[in-house]
Amino acid sequence: MTRHPDPLTALTDADAAILVTEWPELTELDWPTAARTMRTPLLLDGRNLLAPTPLLAAGFTHMSVGRPTHRPT
Repeated sequence: MTRHPDPLTALTDADAAILVTEWPELTELDWPTAARTMRTPLLLDGRNLLAPTPLLAAGFTHMSVGRPTHRPT
């Protein structure tokens, strides 16, 4: 395991992000910047915390529990 000082640093060059908490810093994260720093902007939202539409606009493929997968066009 590697610890990072903040979520954006942790997502740099990542192939995917898996969200498993409802921490406020994740709802307030600059997701468009996160998408640009990731190798593959794929988010598995295990808490259904984030709205898919803004993530799609940022370039993410958004997967969540009990909802359809949303892919950018």
